Amino acid sequence: MDRHLKPLTPAEVERALAMIEKGHQLEGQQLDGETLDRAKRILTRELSPDEARIELRDALQAIVESERAGGANR
Repeated sequence: MDRHLKPLTPAEVERALAMIEKGHQLEGQQLDGETLDRAKRILTRELSPDEARIELRDALQAIVESERAGGANR
């Protein structure tokens, strides 16, 4: 992540999140709180895009494992 960029102000972060959320709504998608939190952490540089990808991968893997475990009981 480019550390030389000026950090966003809290107001800029909120505007960016609102635009992200509205864009998804216009596409017929609803973002959950976890996704919006991840976007906020990227915008505030608490989380890098690569770290976010790892979080998403791990969350998807947990869903897959849960589905497989549930499927074995059917």
